[in-house]
Amino acid sequence: MKLKSLSLAVVAALSLGVATSAMAADAPATTTNNTALGQSAATGNWYAGQGHGFWVGGALGMGYVGSADSQIFGGQTNAPSVKLDAGYDFNQYVGVYGSYDFMYNLGDSNLNLATVGVKGNLPLTQKLSAFAKLGATYIYADDKNADQVFHMKSDSFSATGGLGLSYQITHALSTQIGADYYQNLRTSHGHADLTQAYWGMTYKFGQPATPMVITNNVEVVKEVAVEAQIPTRSSYVLPYQNGETKLNAYGRYNLGEIAATMQANPEVNAQIIGRTDNVGSQAINDKVSSERAANVASFLEANGISATRLTVSHVANTNPIKTDKADSTDYVQRSVQIILK
Repeated sequence: MKLKSLSLAVVAALSLGVATSAMAADAPATTTNNTALGQSAATGNWYAGQGHGFWVGGALGMGYVGSADSQIFGGQTNAPSVKLDAGYDFNQYVGVYGSYDFMYNLGDSNLNLATVGVKGNLPLTQKLSAFAKLGATYIYADDKNADQVFHMKSDSFSATGGLGLSYQITHALSTQIGADYYQNLRTSHGHADLTQAYWGMTYKFGQPATPMVITNNVEVVKEVAVEAQIPTRSSYVLPYQNGETKLNAYGRYNLGEIAATMQANPEVNAQIIGRTDNVGSQAINDKVSSERAANVASFLEANGISATRLTVSHVANTNPIKTDKADSTDYVQRSVQIILK
């Protein structure tokens, strides 16, 4: 019982430390761009992450055996468990991991399970992904009743597999639910299979701070007569959060400027291109980039711009905007680009 309490305390401390570190690392960073006129504020948020890096995690769970193996375990079919794990992701799809699991009083034994293996990730949406694990486990049984008719073998090896879902809360912090399967545990009554279901948290090191907030200040000028508005620039890039398709305040402000320019210059047309970053499936990225471009076009039409002056397209992540190589973020790609010509 002391070992169980100690393990639970370790997981609780790890989860608290991970959450605190993530909140500190992800505190909002604010950059202010002041225009020549600036007073009214418009803001836009986005996320920028990277697929590789080290991570640590902790989880609480329950181990159980099927009814067919219950007699092998002396009639006892479940036991509480704790998990500590760590690993390295080579990219957003594949990595390696190691874990330690403590399972309390299963078949009159406390089980200690040490596992190493590979882990694959499959992005389903901008924040949700599925994962699968394959590895090998060393099992040490702290047998409390070795002199009884039934007992666990003191040590053994098992092939291990796992499946689960992960949801990204921030770039650094995510939560998971999953199940691990351990094959052929050795007991005095033969072999049995064990499944462990768990919920936990993971912290990934070296991720950029999010969200980044960009504030643009614009002074409201009243009763100023303007005979004609000359375009001040020919290209606009409106950034979005992960998965966002609706216009934010930053986008509406820039589109107001574009609409005014086009109304004052009837010969000017606009090319609208929706984009995404490379996270997520192609089908999802196509849908998101299409909705972003369509919403921009709808805003301009609602503000007096004829649809015949708008060319609307979406490219998802197949034709990214060229940026400085020193810029490792990808928020520019989660955008709608408007080119006036």
